[in-house]
Amino acid sequence: MKILNIMLSRELGGIQQAFLDYHEALKLEGFEVINVTSIFAKINRLLPLKHCLLNFGPWDILSRLHLKLIVLLHRPNLIIAHGNRAICFTSRKKSIPVIGVAHNYKLKDFSKCDYIIALTKHMVEHLIEQKFRSDRIILIPNMIKLGLEKTSKDLSIPVKIGTMARFVPKKGIDVFINSLVRLKRQRYEFQVVIGGDGPEKNNLVKLINTQGLQAEVKFIGWVENKTSFFDNIDIFVLPSLHEPFGIIILEAMANGVPVVATKAEGPAEIIRDPLDGLLCDINSSQDLAKKIAYLIDNPSLAKRFTHSSYLRLSENYDIKIVSELLSSYLKLIINR
Repeated sequence: MKILNIMLSRELGGIQQAFLDYHEALKLEGFEVINVTSIFAKINRLLPLKHCLLNFGPWDILSRLHLKLIVLLHRPNLIIAHGNRAICFTSRKKSIPVIGVAHNYKLKDFSKCDYIIALTKHMVEHLIEQKFRSDRIILIPNMIKLGLEKTSKDLSIPVKIGTMARFVPKKGIDVFINSLVRLKRQRYEFQVVIGGDGPEKNNLVKLINTQGLQAEVKFIGWVENKTSFFDNIDIFVLPSLHEPFGIIILEAMANGVPVVATKAEGPAEIIRDPLDGLLCDINSSQDLAKKIAYLIDNPSLAKRFTHSSYLRLSENYDIKIVSELLSSYLKLIINR
């Protein structure tokens, strides 16, 4: 069976990682995968075989025609479209079902899909509230390729804290920085690495300078080697104001790093507070600082999280588990 897997986002982030994971999961289940990306996508070097569209904008007629030719050439049994642009470019054919993957709450073009994959129960409820048919909604979480369980480690002195995100307001990096100010006032010693980039970087650098955190905080740009990143931190923080899923949480857990995250949509479903990690109030530097401090003060708790979160991943988010679930739904849809 052939699956056309299309994603037209250019920048690095969760959608791009999910697209790559779908490629791996589909191959694992024996599907023939035809990948389609934007010619400008930064993940293109990670895909061995692909078709690339110019993707200059939603009005790009040439890219629409190019995609139509790809579909005619390969005649896939089913199309999986990641995000609104991919759905918008995909010509509807009654003989080829289209499944849209809702990576966020922007659902403008999802009414064109035959089915929708929701990543969380919260997203399922939201789709139903938006009048999407419940019998056309499939709950499949994002996934991770899980290796052997990492050995829990002692906290460093000073403790090493990390976060990673695109620098936009909804990621709450400013809230994280303000929580560090509170920790410093409480005499906690720490070193912080912040991975990522984006339009808010200058504002974040200014905030760090204003708060006198230059000696404690380092920006390291986009992280190429995530394993190395996680190997060099003791605690991972996700301060998002809004987070539809949060693949980065799965990656931190898989690398044996305890997580402190906000009670945003995705993290609140992934993390069972306080079994697998700690959750704090959204947009509260005070509560975030409190939870980080609690983890620093209770190092045995961090070690417990490492084991518990690994079990959670192995039972719910490992690519071997999720790929089987995905395959069963796809085969059911194709046979219909």
